[in-house]
Amino acid sequence: MNMIPTTVPSGRSVLTDQKRRHGRLRGSTFRRGCLLTCCALVPLGCHQPMKKAYPPRPNISPAKHVIDENPLRLDTSQTEPMYIELHAVDLPTVVRLVQAQNFDIQQARQAVQAAQGGYESAVGDAFPAIVPMAFFQRRDGHFLNTDGRIFDVGSGTFSASVAIDWVINPGQIIYNILAAKKRLYASEFQEEHVKMETLRVAAVQFYSLALAQARIETARLGAKEAEELLRIEQVRLRTGTGIQADELRAKAQLAEREQDLVSALHGFYRASVNLTVTLHLDASVTLVPKIDTLPRETLVRDDLEIDELLAIAVTFRPELQSVRELMEAALSDRKRTWWSGFGPDFTVGYEYGGLTGHANNVVPNEGIPGNLAVNPLSANGTFSSNPLANGLVREGIVRGSERLAGSDDQTFSFSQFTRGTAGVGWRFSVSTFGDLKKAEAVEASALIDAERKLDEVRANVVNVNQDAIANRRLGELALQQIASAEEALRLSKANLQAGAMTTLDVLQAQDTLTQARLRYILAVVGYNQAQVNMLASLGLLSEDTVLAKTGGS
Repeated sequence: MNMIPTTVPSGRSVLTDQKRRHGRLRGSTFRRGCLLTCCALVPLGCHQPMKKAYPPRPNISPAKHVIDENPLRLDTSQTEPMYIELHAVDLPTVVRLVQAQNFDIQQARQAVQAAQGGYESAVGDAFPAIVPMAFFQRRDGHFLNTDGRIFDVGSGTFSASVAIDWVINPGQIIYNILAAKKRLYASEFQEEHVKMETLRVAAVQFYSLALAQARIETARLGAKEAEELLRIEQVRLRTGTGIQADELRAKAQLAEREQDLVSALHGFYRASVNLTVTLHLDASVTLVPKIDTLPRETLVRDDLEIDELLAIAVTFRPELQSVRELMEAALSDRKRTWWSGFGPDFTVGYEYGGLTGHANNVVPNEGIPGNLAVNPLSANGTFSSNPLANGLVREGIVRGSERLAGSDDQTFSFSQFTRGTAGVGWRFSVSTFGDLKKAEAVEASALIDAERKLDEVRANVVNVNQDAIANRRLGELALQQIASAEEALRLSKANLQAGAMTTLDVLQAQDTLTQARLRYILAVVGYNQAQVNMLASLGLLSEDTVLAKTGGS
């Protein structure tokens, strides 16, 4: 069942709908915030963003395949390689190689991986950070004690801990995740666009290679006809029925046709090199089309109105989807900027660990106690019969003993400790107003890009549709011209033999036939290229659609 939109969304209506969606996003900030916060608490591997799905693709191929009764004949048997090797390729081979080896497609895939990494990083910002730490400290030298004494000490400590730090601005995290997800979607749509565009270029280049091969055949046929005319003029000159001027005209015509053949061969080599670059092949290898005939292939039925074509393009062109996602990402960036400047920062921390160490000369000794300071030579242990003198001597002995006793070392066994913190704060800066102004300008610029891309898509559809119409009509007229030119050349040669026409008449008839053949070649190849371009302009180009009517040949 064909599902083709019957109305074309205008640029204004599409962008108005986009703005309305933005309004709904503003109105549901709390709901989105709660949802995304819950998603952030789920392990990252269990939450992967899913890109918006396309609606069912319409079937726009012709219901009946019309066989071309006048296909181009291609003969590659006499084509010489540029250097050493010839390699025959058909359209299915070109499609397969370009999808597997093209550099633009590979870069687009890497861009998706980078966007995926950005999204995972944005989600990871919602989780607390785990900070394992190990710290060793050694101190040696003189230090001041609490009692005012300077003493020599050496100490070393070692601590190990694991901390969990969580600093989060809820609004900033939510909109950062939204923006990263939209950029991921945009990169995936852009990858589709690059694949489609590269496939389009490869198919067009393959038809250009076939065109160059057909030009060679036309130039070679023209050279043969010029050789035959020169032979006739030389016979007439020998039999006395011709003149030397006619022979010279025939020689000049032959030289011109040989130049055309050289130019056609050069153009063929250039077409081969262009295709090898797209396919990432060796440019010194000469590619030749692996087909004997090139018919006109209709891939898009011609009864579709321009409004239907434009509606399909607006719906399915991946680059339009990409700019829409980027526009929504710019909106999220602006809201993230607001929360970064004015939203609260919540801080939660917890640390668990242990501490051990050793210190020299930190535990003071008591020395001799005051009641043990006695005179062993005295019967009563006194130093003097004068109590005041005896007290002074005894106090001097005790203090001297304390000074001479020094200090002992101390070792602390490994013991655990915990520490927890929690807080909330705001940081206001004048620079936030500039950041908001910048974010609003970026959002407006994204909207302008979307409008411009929409205009470009509409113009592209109109142009390629006109290309298909013009080349179809040109092909029909060129066939009529070929038939008339072939009959005119036949009659001119017959009249030349009978003496009723001159060599100049035959030369003109040959030029007319050559131009008619070239016009038909250009029309057939141009029509096939326009059909491929039409599929790409509608966003429906793929391996299946480009090979649908060729049957893989």
